[in-house]
Amino acid sequence: MKKIILLTWICVFLLTGCSVSSSIDETGSTEMMNVNEENKGDKNSTIQAYGVVEATDSKTISVDFHARVDKIHVKSGQKVQRGDKLVDFDISALQNDINSKNMDLKQINFQLSQSDYSVGKVRLELESAKAELETLEKNMISNKKLYDVGAISQVDYDDFKNKLANQKRHVKSLQMSLKDSESAQVDGDMQKKNTKERLEEEIKLLNDKYEKANFVNGNQIICDINHGVVADVFVKEGAYVDRESNVMNIVNLDTRMVKADIAEEFISKVYVGQKAEITSMAVPNKVYKGKISRIWGMSIKKGGETIIPVEIEIENLDDDLYMNFSVDVSVQLDKEGKK
Repeated sequence: MKKIILLTWICVFLLTGCSVSSSIDETGSTEMMNVNEENKGDKNSTIQAYGVVEATDSKTISVDFHARVDKIHVKSGQKVQRGDKLVDFDISALQNDINSKNMDLKQINFQLSQSDYSVGKVRLELESAKAELETLEKNMISNKKLYDVGAISQVDYDDFKNKLANQKRHVKSLQMSLKDSESAQVDGDMQKKNTKERLEEEIKLLNDKYEKANFVNGNQIICDINHGVVADVFVKEGAYVDRESNVMNIVNLDTRMVKADIAEEFISKVYVGQKAEITSMAVPNKVYKGKISRIWGMSIKKGGETIIPVEIEIENLDDDLYMNFSVDVSVQLDKEGKK
């Protein structure tokens, strides 16, 4: 009788062990797939993933000319909003450069005007000399008649002829002087005009660089983002910067999103517009709603696995979800599958 009872307990134990083993195998297989299929037929299954809070928009503060950082009004990690002071610059080097070039341009314009005046003066002298020569030539005709009838002496007649000859030589000299002046003016003015154009271009470029900086109060940059945070400050007060140097970087917090890693075996189930839920241990009892806004067109190796990054737009974004927070993502799968 005892043997029969013992055999009965052994059979019960073996049957129970097989049932437990089968249950463990099925559970383990489900977790490895990283797909939650609980309550099949009642709810859609989900893909679980890890992600990080990032932003799609940021602004780098810099200037496109040589300047000194005079005052920094913010620190790394500080939240800022539109109108907040960010940094003051000492832009005296730029101002001195512009003033110097403006003085050179003024001098060139004066030289060009003087060149026109000099040539004009010679031209007027020539016109006056020609008019006087014309008068002398008319008088010469009258004096010749008087000389022929003995009304004037040989000496007076010879003096008049010499005067006429001298005037002719004077006119010829002025004509040569005008020709040389005009030739010199062409060559000189060409160089001056080239210099003038170069200076005007350089002044415009410097002024454009100044305007591009969007200064207020002459030398100050303020925040033009409604809701931002100072991600980095790259320089210290007193440092000299130029177009190769960034002063700081401001992240637009209104563009926060989640970048999540989807394993390659599940990417075929994911599509743009798909709903997702986001949770963070740093924000307990809060579920953020979102939808996939972008799927990368390439895979990457990460932690020994192949993953495809996806970006998730957050619909109920608030100030509790900080940049660079680690989050858990649950991508909801439709019953009909990928659209």
